[in-house]
Amino acid sequence: MTYKYSQGNRKFGDLKYEGDTNTEIDFEDDYIALEAAGSPVLVVSGSQVGIGTVAPTEILTLNAAEPTILFKEGGTAMAAIGVNSSDNILIENKTINKHIVLKVNDQGVVREGFRLNGAVPEVVVNESSESLVDFRVESNTNTHMLFVDGGNNKVGIGTHEPTETLDIDANCIRLRNSLTPSSATDFGTPGQICWDANYVYVCVAIDTWKRSPLSAW
Repeated sequence: MTYKYSQGNRKFGDLKYEGDTNTEIDFEDDYIALEAAGSPVLVVSGSQVGIGTVAPTEILTLNAAEPTILFKEGGTAMAAIGVNSSDNILIENKTINKHIVLKVNDQGVVREGFRLNGAVPEVVVNESSESLVDFRVESNTNTHMLFVDGGNNKVGIGTHEPTETLDIDANCIRLRNSLTPSSATDFGTPGQICWDANYVYVCVAIDTWKRSPLSAW
């Protein structure tokens, strides 16, 4: 160490704790390591920091079985980010009924884009009033394969300008499985539509069905 009134360079070797030969600070050229139990625990190599490694490759490199960063507040575990035993990236909020929220800066306004709601068993997009409002999913050739126009309460499939509650930009839809109501008073709710080889059925009121015959041409 260099004191206030000393002049010239000072150079020292490694520092060791006299009561424990396995604990030391190792000084090398552009390298400092804090060792415990004979192994480097914390390393500063050039401009990079390593925990559990003597050769960090990023600004901060963690090397361990299931490496995890734990965040505490007042001694209480609040959150963790790491890799679990299945080699999955894990982001966990450890506080009961609290959320994981992703936000972005939208033209200078910070908005919520995605939320895992810890209070209800749901994955929520655009929950808060400060959210990004719209939501879309791209396909290989369509930038709006699924689009939720949150500001206008409409959903588009294949379109970014839905004009109805559900707007499908296609020339055909498909119900894969047939269903035949047992009678005109079978259980049903208004708006249900189904089909079989002979009829198309529509439920027009509670437990009230009507049908239209199908014919070849």
